[in-house]
Amino acid sequence: MELTNSIKIHHHNQIIRTTLRNYLFSSQNNTMLHFVENIDQIIENIRTMEQYLNSDNKAEKEFARDLVKKGRSMLVYKVNGENHFAPGRFLGFKKNSMAAYQEDEKRESRDTSPTMQSLMGKPFSHAVIEKEFADYANSFKGNTLKSKRKYWRVRNDENKYFELSDTTAAASAE
Repeated sequence: MELTNSIKIHHHNQIIRTTLRNYLFSSQNNTMLHFVENIDQIIENIRTMEQYLNSDNKAEKEFARDLVKKGRSMLVYKVNGENHFAPGRFLGFKKNSMAAYQEDEKRESRDTSPTMQSLMGKPFSHAVIEKEFADYANSFKGNTLKSKRKYWRVRNDENKYFELSDTTAAASAE
């Protein structure tokens, strides 16, 4: 009984800290990024990340590739049937962009894991997904961070794996 209450108090304290952190940061600076509140906001950021990864703009492309290679908390989604990966520290903030991310990067707190866990459940990790991530990340120039990662699978409203297709990407760009 005492252990159960301790766990509940710990979880409650995490929620309070996240809420307080959001309030303090937003009241200090109106440009502060706010955590996502639903899967649709994550999907909006996935579209932005894919736009950067496929951009003709060298800075956008390098920015996105660098984030993937350095990510530790990754979200997995499909693009035309293949797994793609994007870091929670980019996808976890509302309406994120390269400019907003770089401005916000100067601040200390960037842990989106509690937010991701509250929206998507417990993260997972296993050898097959690690191999798929390594193959994906190594397709980009530069070194990939050597670190243990955790993953969340992005799912759509029907609880199926979220797939961003060419038609979905084109519709979101309009």
